[in-house]
Amino acid sequence: MMRPSGSQPLHLNLRDLARLFVCFLLPALFLNGCAGTSSLPPSKTTAFSPPVPTGVDTGHVPIFVVENSEQPYNLIGTPATQRNPDGSPFIVVDPVAATVYYERDSFTTDQGRYRNEIYRIHHERVPFGWGALNLTAGTNPGLLVIYTLNEADTVVLITTVHTCGCYLAFLPTPALPEDAYPADWPQDRQWIYGHTLPSRMELPEQGRQIAFTLADQTHRVSEVSLIDPDNLPPATERVQTDLAPLSALYRLPFGETIVSFFETDGPRSGYVKNNSKPLERLLIGWWALDFRVGEDKAYRGGDSSETIFYTSLKFWAREESDLKDFPRFLAYWGWNL
Repeated sequence: MMRPSGSQPLHLNLRDLARLFVCFLLPALFLNGCAGTSSLPPSKTTAFSPPVPTGVDTGHVPIFVVENSEQPYNLIGTPATQRNPDGSPFIVVDPVAATVYYERDSFTTDQGRYRNEIYRIHHERVPFGWGALNLTAGTNPGLLVIYTLNEADTVVLITTVHTCGCYLAFLPTPALPEDAYPADWPQDRQWIYGHTLPSRMELPEQGRQIAFTLADQTHRVSEVSLIDPDNLPPATERVQTDLAPLSALYRLPFGETIVSFFETDGPRSGYVKNNSKPLERLLIGWWALDFRVGEDKAYRGGDSSETIFYTSLKFWAREESDLKDFPRFLAYWGWNL
């Protein structure tokens, strides 16, 4: 192609390209999680509502509001198996059906006894392309929402974290004493790498539930609010999901046998199968000293792997920030429960 008269050729050496990457592309990947998407509002929103587990109050069950739900990769799916040409199982997340996985756990600290109501969901993928520069691009990603209740059966803290251990957020409620908060906890909003969430969450009133809005493409928690599930906005469709125990992820049907959603032996024991995060490996793995950084992991449901579910990228704080040791995890992040 000919240049217009009087124009000068554009020369970019390796240093220029590196500066361009560091100054523009890298911040977009890290802070926004998604760059270059359309500025038009999503055409469809769907609220995924799981059944209430036995013995659980309705207000302790999350609703997941999915943006741009016309795209299959945004839908909450169900882990499933397909067959490779050689007959071996291939693990996917099927967006045609939605399942929320649940488990109850209890723990004790010096302050008292608590229990966790744990909810887990998975998506088909986080896309990547010219209109989707997503740092977390990869297949079979997941999200955890954990309600922590005190001995009075009142929610004191809600924790959201992707099953890779990233984008951790805490939502304390008025039932949590002020001396249990980390130092300098914000009064209004908190910043979670490109999204702002409430720094405190009101307890649901009768018939209301907490809605977690999941962003287009990245499935990031972009907003948390109280809603009446029977009076959703007109443009929002409500879908009832299946509910299954976390242990069901180890028993996916495959012909006349069953297979696990997770690797159960070898160096990837405790990691989701068919799950890789190439951009995170390339951009973060070398300085976080973890070749598998960003890969999604098992959490409870019978997990016996030694894989650390760390929630801090500081390599010296992996055990202290391990979600599998919930009291230690809370203490690391400054919560005095």
